[in-house]
Amino acid sequence: MIDVKSMFIPENGQIRSVFFAGKGGVGKTTISCVTAVKLAEEGYRTFLLSTDPASHLGEVFEQEIGSTPTEIEGVENLWAARIDQEKAVVEYKERILGDARGKYTEDVLAMMEEQLDSPCTEEMAAFDKFIEYASSSDYEIIVFDTAPTGHTLRLLELPVDWSKQLEFQAGGTVIADELNKQAQNRFRQVIERMRDPEKTTFAFVVYPEHTPIIEAWRAGEELKEIGVSTKLVVANFVLPEERCTTDFFKKRYEMQQEHLKELGKKFKAPVLTMPLLDGEIVGLYNLKKAARILFDEE
Repeated sequence: MIDVKSMFIPENGQIRSVFFAGKGGVGKTTISCVTAVKLAEEGYRTFLLSTDPASHLGEVFEQEIGSTPTEIEGVENLWAARIDQEKAVVEYKERILGDARGKYTEDVLAMMEEQLDSPCTEEMAAFDKFIEYASSSDYEIIVFDTAPTGHTLRLLELPVDWSKQLEFQAGGTVIADELNKQAQNRFRQVIERMRDPEKTTFAFVVYPEHTPIIEAWRAGEELKEIGVSTKLVVANFVLPEERCTTDFFKKRYEMQQEHLKELGKKFKAPVLTMPLLDGEIVGLYNLKKAARILFDEE
C-alpha cells in the first residue's frame, strides 16, 4: 500500500505539482482525473490541467471544460481546464507584440510578427500557458495531464537552453531579446520547482507491456538530464488474477506479471497498479470508485 499523502500532498505550505506522462493511449487522462478527485476529496484545493490537445476531460467528468478553470460539479475543491492551442497562440503573439509596441519601429514590429508565424511559436505558446498555470498560487495541488511522451519532453526541455532556441527561431533578431526578457526568469523558476521533490511529483502511466515501459524508461532517463526524477509509476489496465480463467487470459496475466517485474527493475520508484475494470471510468461515481481502488482503499 502506498500512502497517497507521501506522494502528492504539499509540505510546509508549498504548492505541489503532479505530472502524469506516458505513451498515447495508456490512460493518462483517466489516472489524472482519478487522482485529482482523490486529492480534492482529501480537502485540498486542486486544479487539473490538460496539456494534451486530444484530451477528453469533459467526457470523463461529463461536463463542459474549456480553457479557463471550471469548477467540477459534485466535487468540492476541484477545478479543471485544458490548454486550447489556437487560443494560446493568439494570446501569446498579442502579448509579445503588445509589449514591443512603443519600443520598436513599425518595421521591427512587422518583422517580429512575421517571425511569430513560425511553427516554433506553437510550442512556446503552449509552454507559456503551461507556465502561467504552473506558477499559480490559487491552488494547493496542480495535477497535469500531459500530452504523449515525445510532446511532453519537448515541452519540458524547451526552456533548458532557451537562449539558443530563440536565437535559432528568430535568427538572432530583436525578438529573441524581447522573448528572453519576458520568459527566462519565469521558466527558470518553474523548472527549478519541477526539480524539487518536495514541490513536484513526476509520474509515468504505462500499461504492462514492453513498448510503453521502455518508452517511459527512456523518457525518464532523458528527464534526469534536466534534473527531473521519476517519483511514481502507475501500471494501468492490469488484469485481475481471479478474472483470468481461460488459457488465453491466464497467459496474458502471466505476461503482464513479468512486465510488472520489469517495471520494478527499470524504475527506482513506487509502482501503483490500476486493474482493468469491466466498464469505462466515466462520471463522478466511477471516478471515486476508481480512486478507492487505485489507492488501496477498496
